[in-house]
Amino acid sequence: MTEQVNEQKRRAFWQDGLFGSAMLVAGLLLIGGALYQMRPQPTLQAQAPQSESAPAAPAESTPGGTRPTTPPPEPARPQGRDDNDGRAPTTGASPPASSDRPPVTGTPLPQAPAEKSAPPIDRK
Repeated sequence: MTEQVNEQKRRAFWQDGLFGSAMLVAGLLLIGGALYQMRPQPTLQAQAPQSESAPAAPAESTPGGTRPTTPPPEPARPQGRDDNDGRAPTTGASPPASSDRPPVTGTPLPQAPAEKSAPPIDRK
C-alpha cells in the first residue's frame, strides 16, 4: 500500500513539474513575441529631388514693392452679424429660462479671503 502511495506522489510530482515547465516555456515565448514586436523599425528618410538647373542665387527683391493678390483681401467681419442692419444673429442658443434653472437651496458660500501681499522688495 505504501508503494502505491509513493507511486502516486511520484506521478503527481512529475505531472506538476511538466505543467510548470510548460507554463515557463509559454511565458518565455510570450515575452519573446512582445520583444520581437517592439524591435525598432527601419526608418525611411525622404530626400529632396536633385535639380540640375537649380539657380545659384535667390530672385531679386524690389524695395517698396507690392505683392499681387488674387482675389483682393476682404475686411474681417464678426461671425453672425448681418452687414445691413448690424443686428445680432437669430440662430444659436437662447439664454435659459427661469424655469430651467435649479432652485436655490441652502446658504450661499462665504466670501473668498482677501489676497495677501507682502511689502515691496527694496532694490539695493
